[in-house]
Amino acid sequence: MTRGVLLFAFNTEKVNYYEMAVITAKRANKFLNLPVTLVTDSDSLPVKQLYTFDNIVLVPAQKDNINHNGIWYNKGRYRAYNISPYDETLLLDTDYLINSNMLLRLFDMYEDFMCHNTTRYILSDNTDQEIISARSFDTLWATVILFKKTQKVKQIFECLEMVQNNYEHYGTLYNFSTSSYRNDYGLTIALRIVNGHLEDKKNYIPWPLLHAQKDTKMLRVSDITYKAIKYNKYMIINDTDFHLMDKSNFMEITCEDL
Repeated sequence: MTRGVLLFAFNTEKVNYYEMAVITAKRANKFLNLPVTLVTDSDSLPVKQLYTFDNIVLVPAQKDNINHNGIWYNKGRYRAYNISPYDETLLLDTDYLINSNMLLRLFDMYEDFMCHNTTRYILSDNTDQEIISARSFDTLWATVILFKKTQKVKQIFECLEMVQNNYEHYGTLYNFSTSSYRNDYGLTIALRIVNGHLEDKKNYIPWPLLHAQKDTKMLRVSDITYKAIKYNKYMIINDTDFHLMDKSNFMEITCEDL
């Protein structure tokens, strides 16, 4: 039974996702003791590679998605099932900061597909669950996904491709904006379809996804300890994984890991 981490990283004019993937891969090696496969394109690979990934899979970036920061190459995540060389895979966003071995617990759980359905925000009173729209359902998060090679999981990723290809239709159906494709929305819809348009709580990671929002500044204290600052408040985060939304802040506190 093989286990590993899968990362997608396509550079844009503003963000070097390859460098972020290097940092995430090194921390996956250190804290999880797992091999890492990188999915990227030839334009994102530097002439001198910064890290020896266990596998590098080159695929064309889908360059037709735009968010408030400009071009956003986040499409094509549905390819993860066919690309992954592992029987059991942790699919992570490159801005997810691994500081513990917590994710290893997911491999020992029975379910063949798991993702976050709840979130917590560092130094924030915001505990509201995001919903796709006022007449829809709770949003799931594609930041951390555990999947195993089963027929049901294959159907989930095939359905994710279908949702991406028909995103405007689902935007009309569920009344959400389709100006920018979101993997979170695609995952939410695809998993619900495969589960018979019902919610199956066994597919949810049994702890919340911890977010550091863009108005929260993170400072590095040690390899696993960070100081979060927001306005006149601060707190120490220790031995805890979190999703750092500010890409420049991510690079600031992890640059020595390159």
